[in-house]
Amino acid sequence: MNAPELTTPIPPESAAFQYDRWRAKFLAAILRIIAGLGLILFLANLPILDRSEATTFLLIYAILLLIAFTPLPYALKASVVIASGYMMGMYVLVQIGPWSAATAYLLTANIFAALLFDRGADRWMYAVNILSIAAAGTLNSLGYLNLLAPVARDITPAEWLSYLADYFFISAAAIWAIYLLKTEFKTVAAQFQSAVALLTAERAKLEKRVEERTAGLRQKTDQLRAAAYIARQTAELEDLDSILKALVNLITDQFGHYHAGIFLTNEGGDEVTLVSASSEGGKRLVAKGHSFKIDTKSVVGHAAAQKKPRIIPDTKTDPAFLTNPDLPQTRSEAAVPMMLHDRVIGVLDIQADQPMAFSMDDLDVLETLASQAAVAIEKMRLLEESQAALLQIEALTAARTREAWEHRVRQGGIAYTYTPLGVRAGGQLENEDNALKIPVTLRGQKIGVISIARKDNAPWSQFDKEMVQEVAYQTGLALDNMRLIEEATQRSLQEQTVSELALRFSQVMDIDALLQTAARELGQIPDVLEASVFIGDISAQQSEKKRSRR
Repeated sequence: MNAPELTTPIPPESAAFQYDRWRAKFLAAILRIIAGLGLILFLANLPILDRSEATTFLLIYAILLLIAFTPLPYALKASVVIASGYMMGMYVLVQIGPWSAATAYLLTANIFAALLFDRGADRWMYAVNILSIAAAGTLNSLGYLNLLAPVARDITPAEWLSYLADYFFISAAAIWAIYLLKTEFKTVAAQFQSAVALLTAERAKLEKRVEERTAGLRQKTDQLRAAAYIARQTAELEDLDSILKALVNLITDQFGHYHAGIFLTNEGGDEVTLVSASSEGGKRLVAKGHSFKIDTKSVVGHAAAQKKPRIIPDTKTDPAFLTNPDLPQTRSEAAVPMMLHDRVIGVLDIQADQPMAFSMDDLDVLETLASQAAVAIEKMRLLEESQAALLQIEALTAARTREAWEHRVRQGGIAYTYTPLGVRAGGQLENEDNALKIPVTLRGQKIGVISIARKDNAPWSQFDKEMVQEVAYQTGLALDNMRLIEEATQRSLQEQTVSELALRFSQVMDIDALLQTAARELGQIPDVLEASVFIGDISAQQSEKKRSRR
């Protein structure tokens, strides 16, 4: 499972100081712009400046360059920018008077104070500007301060008062607008910081869930791989005891639990008995014939009765757990029924020495493992039953073959001997002591002998012996096939005779005639001397005939 891709969020620490970073970048940009514009203005006004003014402006420009391109504290740089705007504004105000560039400089100083510092700085700058304008207007109106520029005209007190009022409201509006903007910006920044924190927390939770899910999938994959390995190993075994022992040992090795046991259902279907276990305590229980009734009183019995897995996360807190002295380390247990066509053939019982060792996610693997065990056990049972049935059939076939040939031999032995003069009846060789004798066997039963002798008692090679053995084997098969054909033919004749008798009986409409027909047909069977058909009690009829005769 792939984790969803997420864009990397801004850390909360950097989001908290985002406004400060903006002010620092803004101040640096303003200083560079002022440095550039200052150089342009200085060069443009240099022809009209006297020596002292040029020196003063050059000194101020040098200070601006120093502040703009050296790592000085933020507060010092911001204060210099604001002070520069204030001094430029007051200089123009004293030179030309109100409604000049002084308004822009003073307003810029106030705006920079609001942007570059907290709310208190803009108030102080606002008050300083108002008082400076009021002081300049008062001194000018009283004649203590004359405007220095040649183009300056006389300003009346009313004009100074009007200019002061204009600046008062314009600057107040600008400061208030900047305050609202900063407040909204801080609110948005706080919301953004909260959203980032929430997103970071959700991403951490998602990553944790992905890790947990990945770990769970990896664990389940390992469990399924272990279950497949167990299935492959048990498929190679050929008897039920070996399969049961291999199952419990492989489960213990692959899943790491200290005890695994297999209970099988008895013929009555009311009890499960422990037949194999991996732990030493479990082996002692097997020797004792440990069993449970199929009911809800025990974990194993409950799983068999309900046909559902049963898990005990902690044996110390579950009242359904029955403490077993042979398995004292058990802290958690899982019992899974081994189902086959909705029939419980047993229960797979796994016990761990740690609490919470089994989860609901483990049930899929445990049920798969139990199903594989059920199939393997049932397969071996069917194989053993088939082998037993085959042995019974072979024994019955051998017995019938022996009886048939014994009956045939009692009717008269069959033997033929080949000599240079031809084939004669009888089985006696002239040189019987030095003959090669090979028994004629059929399904393990000896039905005859092949005896063969050579001239001058020449020895027999292995090839000759194998050839005679093969002839004896083929002779036995051919003889038995002939016997079976004869029996089949005889049985067919019997069935044909019975069928013909049934047809004749169906054509007779009288009881006496029917009995006479039956007696007549039975008398025609070969070697039959006399045939009688009686209806009723034979002894009573014979007694009645004797009394009649007397």
